[in-house]
Amino acid sequence: MRLLRAVTFSILAVVTSALGFLAAALALLLDPGRGRVTHSVARLWARGILGVAGARLVVTGAERLRPSEPRVLVATHASYLDIPALFVAFDGQLRFVARHTLAWIPFIGWFIHLGGHFAVRRDDPRQALDLAQRAASRMRRHQLTAVLFPEGTRTRDGRLQPLKPGALQLPLEVHVPVQPVLVRGTREIMPKGSWFPQRSGTVELVVGDPIPTEGLEGPTGRKALAAQVREAFLRLGAYE
Repeated sequence: MRLLRAVTFSILAVVTSALGFLAAALALLLDPGRGRVTHSVARLWARGILGVAGARLVVTGAERLRPSEPRVLVATHASYLDIPALFVAFDGQLRFVARHTLAWIPFIGWFIHLGGHFAVRRDDPRQALDLAQRAASRMRRHQLTAVLFPEGTRTRDGRLQPLKPGALQLPLEVHVPVQPVLVRGTREIMPKGSWFPQRSGTVELVVGDPIPTEGLEGPTGRKALAAQVREAFLRLGAYE
């Protein structure tokens, strides 16, 4: 059964991603600046990926998501399925801050570039700062909501990992609140180290209240914000 699920997912995921990439490329011709059509295509792709993975999405606290208000979503990270889950849950213009190595993955990496998402090098603080400044400019200009994973990588055991304060430079640059989102259930379906779903199941996103960033600046501000975000994750149900 697991082999059948892996083969089915591999075929359908590749086909879905290829079609999504082609549709997104064509969509750029219709809306090259804001990328609204491309984002709609991304949401359709995300629904398809969750469907072929056997993942049913439940969003708790969805009323706290306000696409019309500028914010930076910060989410816990446990699986590659976290990204399509967030795409489906958020009815607004999302742009992910992703590690640059994802650019080498066929279709997904290409979409990161075409869709206007942000690729960052974790080992280059100067590049990360430059990225935060460029992302802030685009967020203001096109009313985008950025998504980042402050843990930096996927958890293996489900425990909340240390947060990287440097990842939280972006909301300080844009001067907008951060909104914590706890992701549950994706690790059980498709854990780190696996390219295929191990089982079907429910994915739950638990949305917390926004955390203001007024008065937070520099390294001290980033550390203070990281501490607040961590406490918010724990209140939403994360465990250490």
